[in-house]
Amino acid sequence: MLYRPLGRPSSLDRDAIDWDRQRGPIGGLYPTQPKQKKKELDLFHQIFSLFRHQSTMSDQQIIFTKNAPAAVGPYSQAIKTPNMIYCSGQIPLTPEGELVEGSITAQTEQACKNAKAVLEEAGSELAKVVKTTIFISDMAHFAELNAEYEKWFSHKPARSCVAVKTLPKNVDVEIEVIALP
Repeated sequence: MLYRPLGRPSSLDRDAIDWDRQRGPIGGLYPTQPKQKKKELDLFHQIFSLFRHQSTMSDQQIIFTKNAPAAVGPYSQAIKTPNMIYCSGQIPLTPEGELVEGSITAQTEQACKNAKAVLEEAGSELAKVVKTTIFISDMAHFAELNAEYEKWFSHKPARSCVAVKTLPKNVDVEIEVIALP
């Protein structure tokens, strides 16, 4: 499917605009071919609606669940906007606040359980995660972390992994996620 900038339409372009009058031009672009498959057009509208929407404070919802540990500082477990869910970094604490110590596998598993619980409270799921950021205390744990991580994120969202000097409560891993609602 090809797209052109909307700009000022010529008389020849008016027919192309008229066919999509119900939805209106999206993101300053419109399809040049009036008869597109519904699936392709719907995907186009979903993607460009992410960039078109101007979020306001009233659009933001604070997410809290008892199925994940409470925030250990002045922040929320997650913030939900109409288009995204931003989950704060999850460390290996149980919902009761007990620290999971031991292997990086056990710590990664608990951090993923926490992220899953927060996303479910927000009406989403791990399969809708589009980006993760992992903070790890030592890159020597990288392979072991990846083995556990892949069990939770088999759909392979975009990811960054950064080695840091210290994490809250001296844990070895922290995982934050961004997901679609």
